[in-house]
Amino acid sequence: MIKGLEVVKVLFLLGYSMFKAFLPLPSLEVVLIPLTVKNPSLWIFYSLIGAVGTGLGGAIGYRIAELFGIKILRKFAGQNEIESGQKLMRKYGVLAVFIGGVTPIPDFLLAYLAGLTKMNFIKFILSDGIARLLRSLLVTFCIKELGMVMNIDEWGTVFSLIVVGILLIKYGLNIKKETSSLA
Repeated sequence: MIKGLEVVKVLFLLGYSMFKAFLPLPSLEVVLIPLTVKNPSLWIFYSLIGAVGTGLGGAIGYRIAELFGIKILRKFAGQNEIESGQKLMRKYGVLAVFIGGVTPIPDFLLAYLAGLTKMNFIKFILSDGIARLLRSLLVTFCIKELGMVMNIDEWGTVFSLIVVGILLIKYGLNIKKETSSLA
């Protein structure tokens, strides 16, 4: 049962996770880790609250990008980075959002790029929410079970590299297949 000060902490977690999904704030772990260390039995609950907040904030960021377009992203990234992000988002869509969601890529950039490229809103919210939930669950589980904080950024990067490797292999096999079918 959550009472008094715990309610305030949970509301702070919800608010912070929402705002950091469309503003350049530090990752959710800066709030999630201390809460879980203090009360490890609520690890799943804290992860879920963080995911809900991230989903709400992601929706706000998506809509901001739809309304204000590229000029909102120019406040946070250069033209080359924006163009690269748009290409990746158009090419990989949900997969780009999911990979970005488990890595140290800032939430707000994903939300803005998804809105800017007019990615399917429901697919964006689901892929981003699920990825951020998995990231939070992994962090809080490690605290609860192992009594330590896992370096999620390092492991998120490893995960991303594995996925990129798989995509490159798939791309290479498709080129080989196309080349052999032309011969």
